Amino acid sequence: MDMNLIRTFVSVYQHQSYTRAAENLGLTQPAVSMAIKRLEAEVGTALFIKSGRSITPTHRAELLASELQRGIEIIDNAISAKTQHSVYCVEGLSHLIGDLDDTIFKVPPLDQELIFKDLRSQQVDLAIDTTTSKDSAFVMDLIHQETIKIICRKDHPRIVSQLTKEQFYQESHVVFKARREGRQFLDLFAKEALRPRREKQEVSTQANMALAVADSDHLGLVFGSFARKWENRLNLSVFDIPLECEQVPIHMVYHQRSINDPAHIKLRQKIIASFKLNQTSL
Repeated sequence: MDMNLIRTFVSVYQHQSYTRAAENLGLTQPAVSMAIKRLEAEVGTALFIKSGRSITPTHRAELLASELQRGIEIIDNAISAKTQHSVYCVEGLSHLIGDLDDTIFKVPPLDQELIFKDLRSQQVDLAIDTTTSKDSAFVMDLIHQETIKIICRKDHPRIVSQLTKEQFYQESHVVFKARREGRQFLDLFAKEALRPRREKQEVSTQANMALAVADSDHLGLVFGSFARKWENRLNLSVFDIPLECEQVPIHMVYHQRSINDPAHIKLRQKIIASFKLNQTSL
């Protein structure tokens, strides 16, 4: 059944007038009258009868109106409901975004290809990630850059006021499980050849990295902004990494189909604004 016929019928029923229903719907009175005749033909019975200069709904119209008004209200509420966005965000950056209305933030999958898969299938709207991989189906907007910092507990028995390259390789390490382009996090951004490290524990997030380091003699690496936020609360020492490293690019990754989508544009603008605002507070 044509939804326009139902809306016209409900408006006529509510106003008890073809003329007022036409004004409400932005139609002509003959168009409203024709719509009611078409609906009457579909249901097989009269819906309104003339009563002097006005019209009166039939018993069939009363029954239909009761159900159809409720149905239109449900449809209108569903259409006007706020869009709930889903966003993958590297957990170590969540403090730079804060809470955004109607947006759920999720930790990205460990496998980079799953991020792209979920973007393609619209399981998520966009991803905020360290990926540097290129794919013509996706837009990659650079929205932020992070330095890499080394953390250890403040009462570490060997690391006190500085961290040398030799100490870096001598100490044991907590490392990330996640791989980007098949490589570990540090391998992606080191500008010099890396020697083997003593890897003792794997974690999935920077929060887990900080907690593991705070309760051991291992070293870990995190984003600079994350280190500044949590070093005092977790009793951590923070050092520059004693290696030549690039800054870590943070990209907002989304599918080409979303470039001109108004709701998606608004989401991207809110995320960028949050990054700019929260960077100044650290």
